[in-house]
Amino acid sequence: MKRIALAFLVAPFLAAFIQSVVVAAWPKAGKGVFEHPASMFVAICLLFYLVELILALPLYLAVRKRLPRRMSPYGLMGALLVLLPVIVGLGVPVARGGLSAYQVIYNLAFFAIGGFLAGMVFWRLTTRQTEAALS
Repeated sequence: MKRIALAFLVAPFLAAFIQSVVVAAWPKAGKGVFEHPASMFVAICLLFYLVELILALPLYLAVRKRLPRRMSPYGLMGALLVLLPVIVGLGVPVARGGLSAYQVIYNLAFFAIGGFLAGMVFWRLTTRQTEAALS
């Protein structure tokens, strides 16, 4: 159980790190967390933790015995679970015309890749070394 708790805590770090590097390397005018890489890291981690608590943890506990021990199902499940709230959240600004196509594509791509990476990190931390070598 410690391994699962550690995996849920560490899984968002890679996606949050990538986003904070993008913010640092590609500065643009913004407000709040969108200006500072460290605050972006924390904001992305908090968002992923919220998705993990509400969607991922109950789903994982329900299907953990039936999941294949390969990386791809975990990555795909991570991408889909992160994309669900993002798509809902982007729906209102898109309907009002407040977001450009670039912003929508960037957000969908980032969160899909970030969710996939979080799923892969989760798989790696919850799979024993001998099981991982067989996959």
